[in-house]
Amino acid sequence: MRRLNFKVDSWMILCLILVGVLVFSIIGDSSKINPLVFRGMVKGQVTEQVSAEELYPLFACPCCGQPLDKKNICCEQAQERINYIDSLVASKTPKEEIILAYVKKYGLNSFIDKAKAEEFKDELAKQAPQERSIITLSPVSFDFGKVSQKKGVVTTSFELKNEGKSDLVIERLDTSCGCTSASIVYKDIEGPRFAMAGHGTKNPTDWSLTIPAGEKAQLRVYYDPVVHKEFRGPATREISVFSNDPVDFEKKVLVELEQVD
Repeated sequence: MRRLNFKVDSWMILCLILVGVLVFSIIGDSSKINPLVFRGMVKGQVTEQVSAEELYPLFACPCCGQPLDKKNICCEQAQERINYIDSLVASKTPKEEIILAYVKKYGLNSFIDKAKAEEFKDELAKQAPQERSIITLSPVSFDFGKVSQKKGVVTTSFELKNEGKSDLVIERLDTSCGCTSASIVYKDIEGPRFAMAGHGTKNPTDWSLTIPAGEKAQLRVYYDPVVHKEFRGPATREISVFSNDPVDFEKKVLVELEQVD
């Protein structure tokens, strides 16, 4: 009888050791999880609930560049972004998914910490499917030189190409100032113009454009010097193209100029 008990006890001890090893292994692996790998990209990852107040400081107000602050809202765009975070938190969306949704909506440059933006983009690239769409814009910048108010609107075009293996869907455009607007020209047909969101601008909400793999279009950019009649001197404006490219979902180009009489 003692011999039987010894066998049973030994078996129980062995089971406890195996359970301990398994638990230690799980804990060890979980400590290596990259916090930038989001549940939307990696199935089964544990996510974290968060308060809106914890998320506001991660992102910059597009008007003044300061962290979002519900107690100090300086513009319509800041209010829109705060409302968006609030709505996601209210729906009990996990922290990682909120950050991903916010950045897809407002772009990587919305992060206060630019190093975090680069880390985020690197992680997206690692998780992106091989058959994805890939947006490219060329050149990355254009200099109008001296722009005279007397001569009015100036325009230029950038080549837009889908270098991926699946359809590229252009969802919307945006610019950094109301003086600058942009459209997409595809197969000689120009789409609607987009300007800086907010500040009274009503951009199209029911437009999109699909560009098959390997095909090209044009990003046409307009600068109107009359919008800021009193302004003189150098200026730089950004134009953003938002698409379904899972890595470069906000692709930017720059235009530069010197406004004169």
